[in-house]
Amino acid sequence: MRQFRRLILVAMTSLAFAGSSLAAQKPVPPPAPENDPLYMRVVAMPYPPEAQILDGNGHRHSAFELYVTNWGSTPLKITKLDVNGKDDQTVLVSQSASGKQLAAMFVPIGGDGTKPNDPSLKPGQTGVFFIFVDWIPDQGDPDNFQTSITIDQHGERSGSGTIHTAALDLNQDDPIVIHSPLRGKNWLAANGPSNTSPHRRAMLPVNGLPHIGQRYAIDWIQLGDDGKTFTGDEHDNKSYHAWDQEIHAAADGKIVEVKDGIPENVPNSGKLAVQMTYDTLAGNHIIEQLNEDHYAAYAHLRPGTIKVKVGDTVHAGDVLAHLGNTGNSSEPHLHFQVCDAPSFPASEGLPFAIDQYTYDDYKLDKAPKPLLTIKSSHPMTKQEPMEDELDSF
Repeated sequence: MRQFRRLILVAMTSLAFAGSSLAAQKPVPPPAPENDPLYMRVVAMPYPPEAQILDGNGHRHSAFELYVTNWGSTPLKITKLDVNGKDDQTVLVSQSASGKQLAAMFVPIGGDGTKPNDPSLKPGQTGVFFIFVDWIPDQGDPDNFQTSITIDQHGERSGSGTIHTAALDLNQDDPIVIHSPLRGKNWLAANGPSNTSPHRRAMLPVNGLPHIGQRYAIDWIQLGDDGKTFTGDEHDNKSYHAWDQEIHAAADGKIVEVKDGIPENVPNSGKLAVQMTYDTLAGNHIIEQLNEDHYAAYAHLRPGTIKVKVGDTVHAGDVLAHLGNTGNSSEPHLHFQVCDAPSFPASEGLPFAIDQYTYDDYKLDKAPKPLLTIKSSHPMTKQEPMEDELDSF
């Protein structure tokens, strides 16, 4: 609408001053009304199409992204982000971010997701805000999340205003309940669910769409009594406590994908045994269909230990393979995720809940000698371990 008016204004000005020297001058654009959204040329879209509920540490959580594109011709800066979780017209959850907190949530496309980034966008540039909402179960669950961003626009059209994005529905189903794929004590949920986990930022574009199959994934590593993951030679897989541990089916299901034959990496060497591609990223792996909408994916398995094939029906607790160090892996660990499609890259990550396990409150001492101390233990029911939790199964 604003562009159409401006074209008419230009035509009228040229006609009125035809034959004068003013006709050759560039028309002066009309002043932009304060907070006029027509001058805030921004596209902001939440993703994925539906948010999910995660239960962890006694709280409810949900992770989603907001893709923002500067569609205008002048730079802009996002100064604040607000998320309101609503049930009808009642706000049940409200979170705001600005300053350093906002910078920690933002990654420009092609930027470094391991550090905070200035939430500014040049003309034509796109960035992503990684949002991780949490609330107490007693508050009740919202029906949707409504996100808004406050913008400062610079250049010939300067000013500030607020963009309100479309509401993102929250799936009201509780997370799928599974059994732990591991047994034993001192399992650290490295890179588990949080807004700073590398899994949270692992966006992979496939067939033109962004996917984060690892949105709620965990890298399970096992600690020794000294708090280290290995004893002996750190460049020998056999030195690692997690290596060769049995991997168990997390639930009843059907095997839909199996990959074997990829050699193991030399741990902490900075090198990988094979080049990383779409097919080798997860190393030797298994994908199990749990139901119509949920798939359990087990990655980085030891070559030659996989005991199932595509089409097999398995039961919760069955041994599927042994833990290894293959694919995109620096040391032996089990990468485990639940997702909505039988693919590591081309899927959306879904939360899950382990039926029962023990949460260990711990501390790590480095001096006078390395030591892992369990301060207290707590039985957990139907929760997903969060980032850097220590658990026993």
